[in-house]
Amino acid sequence: MNVLHLFSNAKWTGPAEPALNLCVALRRLGVEAAFACAPGSGASINKVAETARDRGIEPILAFRLNKHHNPIFNVLDGVALRRYLRNHPCDLVHCHLDNDHRIAASAARSLGIPLVRSNYYGGGIPAKRAQTRLMAGATHVIEPSRMAADHDIRTHGLDPSRVSVVPGAVDMERFDPARELPDGRRWLNISPDAFVVGIVARMQTHRHYEDFFEAIRMLVARHPRAQVIVVGRGTRREQVGLAPVRQLGLEHHVHFPGYLDGENYVGMLKAFDVKVFLVPGSDGTCRAVRECMAMRKPAVVADRGMLREIVEHEKDGLVCDGSAESLFRALDRLASDRRLAHRMGLAARETAATRYSLEAQATAVKAIYERVLIRGG
Repeated sequence: MNVLHLFSNAKWTGPAEPALNLCVALRRLGVEAAFACAPGSGASINKVAETARDRGIEPILAFRLNKHHNPIFNVLDGVALRRYLRNHPCDLVHCHLDNDHRIAASAARSLGIPLVRSNYYGGGIPAKRAQTRLMAGATHVIEPSRMAADHDIRTHGLDPSRVSVVPGAVDMERFDPARELPDGRRWLNISPDAFVVGIVARMQTHRHYEDFFEAIRMLVARHPRAQVIVVGRGTRREQVGLAPVRQLGLEHHVHFPGYLDGENYVGMLKAFDVKVFLVPGSDGTCRAVRECMAMRKPAVVADRGMLREIVEHEKDGLVCDGSAESLFRALDRLASDRRLAHRMGLAARETAATRYSLEAQATAVKAIYERVLIRGG
């Protein structure tokens, strides 16, 4: 089975790693998954292409694949893609972003090649006429959640038989707490026996940091040895992070290591006792939650977006309404009962291994490919 994956970006944006990881995992299952992305990223390094090479895939850089629609470049890409598909026959085209979907639609249709589209909007694709027309041309749509699937069937009139829910995946080997990793607690001078609450989110006003820090104020009053690690960067760092921490007198409890990647990021997740996630951000599929679950960390999440579908309440973690009071109650419960937190962490790792592994995702996607090729949908 030969499948061409298209990714219309050169930046390491939210869906980039999931799309690339899927290709790697599909190859392990015997699918000839090719990966095409934008050839340039201005003055910066093309991290998508470089990471593809690091993971054993030589990216196809024969198309512009701009992130945004450009009527001239899209037409030129469509012509180039049609020529490529004639010279390199494939069974399916798999699109991951809106503009690569636009580019591929006419080329795939003219050559009779099925087009599969992955959606990374956790709550469903925006309700716009242009999106409805675009989705109508997809042979099959892969949704990250039941919420997204129901939304898109209802809003865009998708045929339910041409829609499948496949949860986002996490690299269980990379996010393995048994691995030797940089010691995040040691780096931040946090005691090994402290109760550490972690949050991974951009420092922006809509991420509900005000509720988070108010909950932490109450938690510290009850558990003076509690510590907090805020992983992320953003233009509102002073407004939503540093200033509130000073005003609440939490300077000795809250740490801001900033943006982390590679082994430093995974090591910092290992330093957590519990992970908090309040609202889906640019990655609507909330991948950071699954990464922490793989690291054997229970999650405290707000009942927003698709978070309830990722974390099973009272099993992998706790689901609350997102208010400061409800966050405090959930964190206080786990801080007061470390054995409960440990049991939930073990369950989270098991859930990640069975539901959110790359192998599970690739197996489900391969089955969709086979169904599309046999039934045409």
